[in-house]
Amino acid sequence: MTSQELTIAFFHRIKKNKYLIVCSALICSAIFVIYALKTPVTYTSTATIFPLTASSDNSSATSALSALFSGGDNNQSFTNDASVNIVELALSRTTREAVAAIRDSSHGNKTIAELLITDINDHRSFLEPEIPMPSGEEAMITKAVQIMKDGLSASINKNNSFVLTYTGRSPELVKMISYGFINKISVFYIDLKREKSKRDFEFATSKVDSLKHIMNAKDDQLIAIDKRTLFTNTSKMEFRVPTENLITDKQMLRQLYAIAVANQQNAAYKLQKATPVIKVLDYPDPPYDVQNKSPLIYGILGLFIGLILSTGYSSIRLLAKYVKEETSKAIYGEKKESASSTTVAAS
Repeated sequence: MTSQELTIAFFHRIKKNKYLIVCSALICSAIFVIYALKTPVTYTSTATIFPLTASSDNSSATSALSALFSGGDNNQSFTNDASVNIVELALSRTTREAVAAIRDSSHGNKTIAELLITDINDHRSFLEPEIPMPSGEEAMITKAVQIMKDGLSASINKNNSFVLTYTGRSPELVKMISYGFINKISVFYIDLKREKSKRDFEFATSKVDSLKHIMNAKDDQLIAIDKRTLFTNTSKMEFRVPTENLITDKQMLRQLYAIAVANQQNAAYKLQKATPVIKVLDYPDPPYDVQNKSPLIYGILGLFIGLILSTGYSSIRLLAKYVKEETSKAIYGEKKESASSTTVAAS
């Protein structure tokens, strides 16, 4: 079979099976259109957050304050705050669990976890199985955390602003979840930034109170000695030595107390400086970025795929026969021709 004969036979097969080809293409196009219509529409919210933090700890104000109280060396007692990555905080499981546990009074005081699972079941495609509603609240939150992970993303843009995006299937729920993330991220971020400075301030305050209590105890001892030696010769060693020791101890305590107060003031300043201010530049309000599959495009795509598949199926035997003949000719063609020429020569 030559290539011309193959082409003629190919078009003959198409003409013979034209109704089958057209019906198959239309069925395939209808399947693609149904798939596009049944695919849920997604809504993506975007929020831009800018954390306002104070300057570095070695600022001139800190140096002046430390020098005023204790010569400028006491700030070495308190280490700098650890770096807090706001992106990792936003994507953490703890933050997602806190958002999933938020209750909405406008929906019967239901948690976001329950509302999210219900929304997924209401807007699922025909290829997605229904998510069974967990019986307990913790199980619902665990399931919602997994769902949120697929729709949540966070990054830092070129202006050092924090960008949070969330994708869901309901614009109302997308807005609710986005504001929930902004609230929880702000609270957690501020708490983490304040944690070290807060502990330093509490430690310095307890140190000041402890030294103040010891100084008062020394004063009480000196007053008691003075009362006991009212009609006694105070120049004796048994009375003079304890008094001198108490006075020496009190002088040392005063120096320690001054240093402790300086540390307390330094820690209080660092606590105030370590508290960031979270400013939302772009709120996650509508209109959102809507993503859906076009039935027209998917219908045309399905039509072409159906034509190709049905045409190939109707001509597969013809193509197989042509390939078999060409393979046989390529392997045995020269041998058969030499054998026939030998026979003619012998006759």
